[in-house]
Formats: sequence, structure tokens, C-alpha cells
Amino acid sequence: MSAAGLASPSASRLGPFLAGLLRDPIVWLIVAIFAVGSLTSEYYLTAANIENLMRNIAVIGLLSLGMTVVLLTGRIDLSVAALMIFSVIVGVVLMAWLGSVIGVRWLVRGNTFAGPTLAVMGIALATGAFVGAINGIGVAYLKVASFIMTLVSLTALRGFNYVLTNGHPYYLKSPLFNWVGDAKLGPVPVSFAIFLAVLVALIAFVNGTVRGGRFYAIGGNEKAALYAGIKTARYVVLAFVISGICAAIAGIVFTARLKSVDAPLAAGYELTAIAIAVIGGTALSGGVGSPWRTLLGSVAFAAGLNLLAIWGVGTWYQNLAIGIVLILSVGLSKLSRKKVQS
Repeated sequence: MSAAGLASPSASRLGPFLAGLLRDPIVWLIVAIFAVGSLTSEYYLTAANIENLMRNIAVIGLLSLGMTVVLLTGRIDLSVAALMIFSVIVGVVLMAWLGSVIGVRWLVRGNTFAGPTLAVMGIALATGAFVGAINGIGVAYLKVASFIMTLVSLTALRGFNYVLTNGHPYYLKSPLFNWVGDAKLGPVPVSFAIFLAVLVALIAFVNGTVRGGRFYAIGGNEKAALYAGIKTARYVVLAFVISGICAAIAGIVFTARLKSVDAPLAAGYELTAIAIAVIGGTALSGGVGSPWRTLLGSVAFAAGLNLLAIWGVGTWYQNLAIGIVLILSVGLSKLSRKKVQS
């Protein structure tokens, strides 16, 4: 038997995959960013900075994964950044209230929460799924444009964040929060490991199942998907639920790192999530993209911003860079789609 005959199916697929990576412009963009970073700063490739980079990727990557699923259906979710903070605030406020009901003080020294952390995380995830379902029902069944529906959600959630906190931060004191925010599994931060676990789960569902493939069908041609017997409204709701859960996980990771949660946090992160998804090749019009490429977009985006920060570029200019990158990415995405269709 020849060597070719002995090759496993996975090995036979590895070659084309690696060849595709080498032809991918975003991979070369990442290589270029790291090369420039190593040449212009002695700190860029240090273990401490790479660890910091992974922690940053975890938060924005989780938001972007949820955004990717929604964009695949041809919709958009502007509420993710507000939701990531709202979900954790709801968890803290509900558990503090429950503690007062049963006679246990879980809110100590002013606004420091020292109660059951797993319960807070569970409530946060449920809140993310619930708000995502409301967005999805509004878009899929009430026929509200996703831009309008989620813009209203963003505004409402920001308002609720201030109401529930009375304009003051809650400080999170818990070994579990400390573990999520600070601990490492070998050289990999726990937060980045959580991001990778969600990434693998979404790749397996979106790219590896028939149901996941229906997101592409809906975004590609929703009318054809309806005629094919796909219950498109259900899958649109599911996409928003996934986005809400991803936002809640991002909120847990983000606040665990900060050891606090405050109403104004994460303002503008929804644009970052959109930019990363588009940089990764997800089309705003739907039907094109993948969680895997969102990982590449997250790495390129976070590495670029990290380099700007090391160079001493101010936050305002970094926000300007985000806007420019988003405009260029959308323009290039539309051009590439026109070339494919022509």
C-alpha cells in the first residue's frame, strides 16, 4: 500500500487547510502586525504582553462570535455591549436582593458583592439568553428592523444599568471571579480558554450541523429558505439568543478581570464586535462568514490596537482607527462579493 493510501482523512484535509491559510490576507495582516510590533517595541512579544493580548481577545472575541451568528442571518445586534454589562448587574442585584430576603448580607462594605458567584454567573447567562430572545422575537415575528430593535435595546439596557446601580459600581469579591479574571491554564489565561471553548462549540454547530447551516441559508436568500421549508423565524430568534449568551459570557470575563461592574463600561464595544466580524470576512448582508474567521479578525484587531497602545497612541485616535477599519472592511467586503457574483 502506498504512503498516500496510508494517509488519514484528517491529514488529507490538513494540507488544503494550511494552503488556504497561507493565501488568506488576514493571516498575512496578523503576521505583519506582529512583525512591526517586534521591530518597533521590545515589549510587544514579551510573555506579559502576549498574555494581556489574549485576555483582550477573549472579551471582544466573545462579543464578535455572537455578532457573527446574527450577521450570518442578514441581521445586526447593536445591544451586545450594553447587554454584557446589564447581565452581570442583574445577577449581582438579584442575588443581593435574595440575600436580604433570606437574612444574609451579600452586599458588604458599601457596594462590594461577596455572595454566591456561580448564581450570579447563571443569572447573567439566563439574562443574556432572555434579552437575546426578546430581540429575536421583535425582529423575526414582529418584523421590526434589527437595527431599530437592537438600538432600542441598547438604549434601554444602558438606562437600566444606571437605574440598577444608582450610578455607582459594584465591586466583585470572589475566588471564582478572581480565577476567571486572573488565573491561567498553563500559559493560557482562563478567559482565553473560555473564548476558545465557545469558539469550538460554535464552529461545531454553525459549520458542522444542518441546523447551523440554516443560518447561511437564511442570510443568503431568506425567501428561498422559506420555500425550502426552513422555519426562518425560529432560527433568527436562535441567532439572537446565541448572541445574547455570548455577550453575557463576555460580560462575566470582562467584569471578572476588572473585579467590578459599572453602568458606563464597554460603551462602543458593539462597533468593535461588528468591525471584527467584518474584518474576519462576515458579510453585513448575511450568508457569508464563519466563527473561525472571526477568531482571525479578533487576533488582528486586538493585536493592532495593542500595538497602537504600546506606541502611545491615545484612545480617541484608536477609536478613529476602529471607524476607519470598519469602513474599509465593509467596502472591501462589498467589492469582493461583487467580483464573486460577476
